[in-house]
Amino acid sequence: MLSKRKFIKLSALSAFLGIIPLKGLAKTTNIFTNLIKKSGFENNTSFMAVDLRSNKLIARHNEKLRLPIASVTKMVTAFYYLSNNDKLDRFKTELFIDGFIKDNILHGDLYFKGYGDPTLKTDDLSVFIDSVKNLGVTEVHGSLFFDNSYLPDINYINRNQLPQYAYNPGMGAINLNENRILFEWKRLEKAKYKTSLTAPGLKNIAQVTNITMDLENYKGPVYSYELDETKFKERWSVNRRILGKKGSRWLPVRESSYYATEALKQLLVDRGIEITNMGRKKVPKKSRLLCTHYSVDNKIILKSALKYSKNMVTESLGLITSRLVSANLYDLDQSAVIMTRWFRNIIGKQNSLFLNHSGLSAGSFSTSEDFRRFLMQDNVQKSLLPVLKRIPIYTSKGKVNSIGNITVKGKSGTMHYIRGLAGYVCKEDIPVMAFSIFSADLNKRKQNSSNNFEKPKGSSTWLSRAVIQERQIVRKIIDSI
Repeated sequence: MLSKRKFIKLSALSAFLGIIPLKGLAKTTNIFTNLIKKSGFENNTSFMAVDLRSNKLIARHNEKLRLPIASVTKMVTAFYYLSNNDKLDRFKTELFIDGFIKDNILHGDLYFKGYGDPTLKTDDLSVFIDSVKNLGVTEVHGSLFFDNSYLPDINYINRNQLPQYAYNPGMGAINLNENRILFEWKRLEKAKYKTSLTAPGLKNIAQVTNITMDLENYKGPVYSYELDETKFKERWSVNRRILGKKGSRWLPVRESSYYATEALKQLLVDRGIEITNMGRKKVPKKSRLLCTHYSVDNKIILKSALKYSKNMVTESLGLITSRLVSANLYDLDQSAVIMTRWFRNIIGKQNSLFLNHSGLSAGSFSTSEDFRRFLMQDNVQKSLLPVLKRIPIYTSKGKVNSIGNITVKGKSGTMHYIRGLAGYVCKEDIPVMAFSIFSADLNKRKQNSSNNFEKPKGSSTWLSRAVIQERQIVRKIIDSI
């Protein structure tokens, strides 16, 4: 039980923080603290929960401890996007024509221009091809140019990741297939393989020539990778001994605008439109708009990005938002700084730092206290709840989507030796509790560096313990309603 002096002191502090102390805070906090100690995460977890109906603090543990939050960052990016993009409801990608047509030959150029659509697929390119076919063009005596001037070209989200991780691609003004390319292999006879690198769709498959693969990587990591930015060349090498009889995997693309444009060029050729030259050039003012492709509604894109934790999509949304805030955007680092300043401003604290928009970095960090300030804001709740996914609740009988009229909505995040979950407990779809749980062991992460191993030693066991603790905390929060 709190003494009168301690209660007055806590009340004054809480008034400054915007919360009201719960009378039984010490007892309630002990329940959660004991749970965290029992899990073995006493020094590695930052946790806070608050009752939104009364602004009363439910529990806290190491609430000022700065920890990486992985993909929970996407919640911040989602609100960053929604609060700065009132008029942008769909993405567009355009094809322009500059020249004249004579005897079915275009004497001039085509220009492919993007504005950051992260959802453009190979099959979507058909609308551009049809627009050229409808002009009767069978040959282009000129070039297919790509105009990627709207956004900076980003080659990596995080350069410290292994090169083959498909969730760490490049991005820019023009993207395709979430900037992934499909590597397929089939053994023909001993030590001989048939391989391919394609940009596949359901109806169309584009061959891409600027990305190559050899099977001669006998030393070093399983996959090696080289990027020649001046020539837009990407060279992969893999040790054939790990391939097996046949298989496939997605690999990241780093020169996204070039990749998408070459896929378009190859499909034009496949449809009977001869075109040889390709390059980068801004759309001339005298050119004519030939065709525009529009994405689905951006809130649908955002909801999918949060549900499936799509790094590339979230990074693109963050870049586009920063481009609206600052027209002179030049790289991802600058974009992350802009979002960090914005976040610090809306919560009134300086404890959080974001190095990108997806959370794919152990160098980004926040605290459960900062997230408490973030999640308590009415406009954050109104914006995020429609796009957040439902989080399962774990009971003695197993996993359920709800307990009566109680549900949980939020975003989780996972990296090696890093785990986070933040969100809301809702009653009849109305948020009644906000919480954030961040856990990380950076010493173990450093000792078992994921730069050398796809599955670092001990990381799976550590993650299982962190997730079990997380589920228990969420259940205790629900029980307090």
